[in-house]
Parts: sequence; C-alpha cells; structure tokens
Amino acid sequence: MLRINSEYSCDISEELEELFKALANTNRLLLIYSLASGEIEAINVTQMAQMMGLTQPAASQHLKVLKTAKILNAKKQGNHIYYTFNQSALVKHKKKIDFLFGCVLTKCESLEKKSNK
Repeated sequence: MLRINSEYSCDISEELEELFKALANTNRLLLIYSLASGEIEAINVTQMAQMMGLTQPAASQHLKVLKTAKILNAKKQGNHIYYTFNQSALVKHKKKIDFLFGCVLTKCESLEKKSNK
C-alpha cells in the first residue's frame, strides 16, 4: 500500500496548486501549446500580445504567472525578454503530477477490487 508522508504531501500540494492555477487559463494553455508544437521556439511579450489579441500588460501578466510557476524561463536578448520552457522544472512538475495520479489510481483500483468481491 502506498504511504504518503504528510509533510511531503503538503509541500507537493502547494506546488501543484500553483502549477494548476497557472494552467487554469485558456490564453496560457494556448501559449504552451504554441511553444510545444514547435510553431515558435521562444516568445516575447509583444509577440504574445499580437498572437493572442491581448494588450501587452495582459500578455506580460500571463508570462509572469507561467514564469512564477516555473513553466517558463526568461532570457533577455537586446531590448526584449524571451520566454522558453523550463525543462528541468517541467520534469519535476511531471513527477509530482505522476505521483498524485498514481495515488488516485491506486485508490480507484483498490475500491474497484472491493466492489467486485
């Protein structure tokens, strides 16, 4: 049976909450899809605003949320800041999500076995 350390689960819960909040917006998800699809390698605020039909302050806020959640890295090039995926943090996010869903699926399987008896 899977045992969860309460201190670890509290830390992981807070981190996942921040991650899920960052992903809980259509514009941010569309940006992630665009970067993941290979359409663009990096994006700056002006490009995001034009691509999404947003004001620059709105685009800037979306990028800030994704950076704070460690989904994106920021790198200054000339007069612009370009955002790309933060691969190492994304690997850590994936492990946390896999752990969460592993716990859930273990519980579901256990309940299914009990109901089939």
